[in-house]
Amino acid sequence: MKNKLTRGFCPTLKKPIFAEDGLLVRFRPSMNSMRSDNLKTLCDLSEKYGSGIMEITSRGSLQIRGIAKLSYKKFVERVLNKKIFKKPGDDNSNIIINPFWNANDRNFQIYNTLAKYKFKNLPEKFGFTVDLGNVPCLRNISGDIRIENSDNEKLLVRADGSDKGKALNPTEVEKFVLNLTNWFLNNKEKNINRMSQLLLIKKLPKEWCQDKSKSKCYNILPSNCEQGQIVGIKFGRFFAKNLKNLLVKSLTPRVRITPFKMIILEQVKNYKDKNFIFNSRNQFLNLSACVGKNHCTNSLIDTYELAKKIKGKTKLKVHVTGCEKNCGITKETQILLSGRKDSINLFDFRSQESKNIGKNCEDISKKLFNDSK
Repeated sequence: MKNKLTRGFCPTLKKPIFAEDGLLVRFRPSMNSMRSDNLKTLCDLSEKYGSGIMEITSRGSLQIRGIAKLSYKKFVERVLNKKIFKKPGDDNSNIIINPFWNANDRNFQIYNTLAKYKFKNLPEKFGFTVDLGNVPCLRNISGDIRIENSDNEKLLVRADGSDKGKALNPTEVEKFVLNLTNWFLNNKEKNINRMSQLLLIKKLPKEWCQDKSKSKCYNILPSNCEQGQIVGIKFGRFFAKNLKNLLVKSLTPRVRITPFKMIILEQVKNYKDKNFIFNSRNQFLNLSACVGKNHCTNSLIDTYELAKKIKGKTKLKVHVTGCEKNCGITKETQILLSGRKDSINLFDFRSQESKNIGKNCEDISKKLFNDSK
């Protein structure tokens, strides 16, 4: 299996993509946070103009599916008129912030410093992760320039693909990130779109990779936290009416969208709803899947049905995709099942082994995943 995966462009409000179930738009809220009232309005618009199906991506963006072509212009007008987002246009700065940020902490400050820049010349999927504070958790989230804590209490700026970076004072971060970004643009070749790809053929200046980041990365699970309550979403997909009901009944004033197929309900504790995941031992937490057949023109299998059959058969991180594009895969993925015309391909990232299994899913068993490796 090749490491380089083929994927499409990043959709936005003004640049939707056409899927089998209609137009799809994607939003990344500022600071990955939204007022509950605005999110409720978005749920209403999803039901009125779309299919009522919404999703959270592996980079913490919010997607609305199934918008009819004839309804698209009206949908955009309503989003803009309701002022749901501060920047509802095609801003695609791709900054992911640690979801446990607090106002005016280092996460907050660095995020807002970087948000001033448009980075228009960068590839669409080129991204930044701001993972500062007491709970580092973005190590396995896709990113190209990573801003982390270092062991000497300084901030570490690291190029993805290098295990070392440069330790800096907070006031030095902005300039160095710009230097690192320019280095990427000046050295990349036409077919290179990610920092880790570039580092395979080009070495960073030695003075830029002298310091190690803190190795600990927390595994985020549904639970209460300082900011509120972490709630899991099965496969990152939900009905708009169910999310609106959760927001109304939990009385949360704000919601944080995370890249872990989870949301944080601010100022909420110990709430439960059967349509979402509140148990940290729920077996669906280790499973993820792309949208699959009937929603994507490329998909050859019903990814959600297959993922449901895997539940309880392995403790490994399993991702299911409908075709060879392998959309939605993350650095945490241990087993990848992808649809083929006449079979399902299983790729084991631990052993780098690949094999085909029957498309009728009769071979899905505990033995297939070999958790003991």
